[in-house]
Amino acid sequence: MVDQKYRCVFRDKTDDKFLSQIVETLGPVLLGSKPAELISLPKHDSQWASKLSKIESHIGKCKKIRYKIFNYRDTSIKVLFYNPKTLDDCLRDKRNRRFLEELGYPKDYNLNDYLLCLIEKMETGYIPDEIGVFLGYPLKDIIGFMGHPSLKLTKVNGWRVYGNPKLSDIKFREFLDARNEVRALLQNFTPEKVLVYI
Repeated sequence: MVDQKYRCVFRDKTDDKFLSQIVETLGPVLLGSKPAELISLPKHDSQWASKLSKIESHIGKCKKIRYKIFNYRDTSIKVLFYNPKTLDDCLRDKRNRRFLEELGYPKDYNLNDYLLCLIEKMETGYIPDEIGVFLGYPLKDIIGFMGHPSLKLTKVNGWRVYGNPKLSDIKFREFLDARNEVRALLQNFTPEKVLVYI
């Protein structure tokens, strides 16, 4: 850890709170513990275009993360950020694939086709329950959220947890640890540097 008195040496004089918030939120995706993250830029926010421009100019420099931008209900712009390797591993899981195929995803798996299928559903104006698979939530929690009668709500910890919470707690801790790790980096480095060097 860098001594606090040396913080100014590493940080640039400009401090972009929005970019810092986005990078912190994306910490689990950047570090590979979470496959994807969805953020919303409401169109009633007068700064939405500026924020989108910052995302496009800075996130594009990061080698570990990609993103897809789309309109949502004429009220917001959604940005789906994803770690291609982590998301590909998650979607190749046989249980996840079988589940998604039952919901209309192609039988012949292709990461881009699955992303397009998800985004097409969201462009119709609703967030489908299966987005939880893309976000890295345990499948049991997604199925429980969809109303499976054998899975009862156990607690809410980042998302709704159904059935035995052990796996969900492990996932939540991984996401939280990664976010905290990136938050610590942002105390000493600019968001731009974190994105380039992480």
